[in-house]
Order: sequence, then structure tokens, then C-alpha cells
Amino acid sequence: MAEQTGSVTLRTVAEAAGVSISTASRALAGRGDLTAVTRRTVLAVAGELGYRPSRRSHNRQSALDPRLIELVLGTFDDPWTSSVVAGVRKAAFTSGYDLVLTLEREDVADDWPARVARRRPSGVILGVIKPTRAQLRELTDANVPVVLLDPMSDPHGEVASVGATDWQGGYDAGAHLARTGLTTFVFVSGVPRYRFGKAREEGFRAAIRSFRPDATIVRIDGDWGGAEVTRGFAAAVRELGTPVGVFASNDDLALAVYRAAERLRLSIPHDVSVIGFNDERRVAMASPPMTSVRQPIHAMSSRAVQLVGELRSGCSQSREREELRTELVVRRSTLPILPFAQY
Repeated sequence: MAEQTGSVTLRTVAEAAGVSISTASRALAGRGDLTAVTRRTVLAVAGELGYRPSRRSHNRQSALDPRLIELVLGTFDDPWTSSVVAGVRKAAFTSGYDLVLTLEREDVADDWPARVARRRPSGVILGVIKPTRAQLRELTDANVPVVLLDPMSDPHGEVASVGATDWQGGYDAGAHLARTGLTTFVFVSGVPRYRFGKAREEGFRAAIRSFRPDATIVRIDGDWGGAEVTRGFAAAVRELGTPVGVFASNDDLALAVYRAAERLRLSIPHDVSVIGFNDERRVAMASPPMTSVRQPIHAMSSRAVQLVGELRSGCSQSREREELRTELVVRRSTLPILPFAQY
């Protein structure tokens, strides 16, 4: 719900001043890297329109540190989280925030929500972790806005969240492999089977059903780091033969397929066509360079920071999941697409 006095909302001020809602919020809060002209314009428009923050919103904001947001992650040791940290840090600093990084420990008794609540940040972004209802309630009770970044489970409209079009990304991967003329496929699933992995698999299977209704699909389950893929891939190849098309739920799993193919002396893409997901920098340097579904990690991170500002200012109370578009980046790990008449 937008902050308002009568019919004058923060959105009204932003539109009249010709700026974004987040810029208007930063100008009125006296923070952020804004030009003097922009700040004066927003303040002048707000004064002319008679805008005043609601008492409830003002009290809530005054209790929080307007300079601070927090990013909580389950690990800092992989390329995906490194990209998330870089994206959130850039967006936070651009918006005038300091950023605190917090690690979710494996101990079930870890009190990270209490630590966050004591620091009283303007908001907290939870990246690829699965907070309990009690943990979310502790943050809510402290009036700390929460945004989930690529959540492991479906938030069911209870918490604001930002992710990617996982189903569509899986569909695009499946359609591309099917259009190369392949009729046997492997989906490499990460375990535990998180929400985004399930969506990628569902999209992939939908594409194969559409383009190759008689095709065979085998699923391999392995840990998200890819250590368990080799044995399952060898068994799948014995069952299906070659050539075979493989879509992996992330780039780590896809690179594990590369290693497994090398052990089996199979050629990529002639024996095995491979598509990953995330499009980390290293996959472009693989041999051969890997086709992958690009996840807009920096854009997702930036949007999560914007949502923190919108929730904090009261101009948005949306709990709908926002999805940013993925893109299939085709390199040399897949066979060429056949002319339309041949598939």
C-alpha cells in the first residue's frame, strides 16, 4: 500500500517529479546518491502536493537503520552466490545503502534472524535459503522487510520474491535439443529437488512432449555440485545409447556431464549434446564452449534491492513472485538445429 496523505501517494510524487518511486523515496528519506537538482525537485513537488508519510510508516522507518540492508546466503563458495553478492552490492551502493553479508549456518539452532533483527536493517534479502515460518515471523515482528531471491520453495504469496523464468528456461532448452533431431534425452536433477529445479524439469519435459512426443527421457539425480553424476550418466548411456541430449539443472551438473562423457570417451556434441543453466562465465571457456540458459542474476539482485526500498517506504505491499526473463545462449555443446521440415 502506498504511503499517502489523502490521495497523495509516494507514486503520485514520483510521477509528478518525473522520477522512479525508489528515487523519490531516497530523496524524501535524505539518502542515496542523487543529484542536488533531483533531490530539490522531489522535495518541492512533495511540498506542493502536500505529501506526508503516514504515521505508521514513519514510525516503522524511524526504527530501522535507513543506511543498511542485509544479504543472507547459505554459502559464499560458488560462482552463483559470488554473482549474487556482486549484483546486490552494486545495487545497494547505488541506492545509498551499506550492505551486511550474513551466512546461514548449518546448525538448526542458528539465530541469524535474531542477529538481523538486532541490527535493524532497512530490509533483508534471503538468497537460496529456506527460512522457516518462525524465522520469517521474527523478522516481520521486528518490522524488517523481507525479500526472497530465487527461493528454494514456493512462498505462496506470503513473502515478496524475485526469481527467473525457470519453466520457460527449461522449455527453451528442451525445444533446442529436440530441434537438433535427437530422440533420447537425459535430465540431470539436483538433489534436494528445489522449486526452481522442478520448474526447469517441467518446462524441459513439456518441450520434449511438444516436439518429440515419442521420445525417451531418463532423469539422473545428483547433488547440486555434480559429484554424483558420473555413475548415473554412464548407466543412462548404456540404456539409451548415443547420440543423446542432456539438459542439466545448473552449470555444475552440466560440467559433471562433460567429465563423465570424457571418461566414457564420448564426444560433445556428436555423441552427447549438453545444455546447462545459469550461464556462469566458466562455461563459455569449457571445451567445447557450453550452451546454457542464462539466468539474469544481476538484474534479479538489483530488483531485490529495489523491492526492499519499496517495502520499506510503504509504496508496495506486493507479495507476488516476480520473474525475470531467462535466455538460451547457444554455443558449441549442442548439435546444429535441423531445418523446420525435418523435426
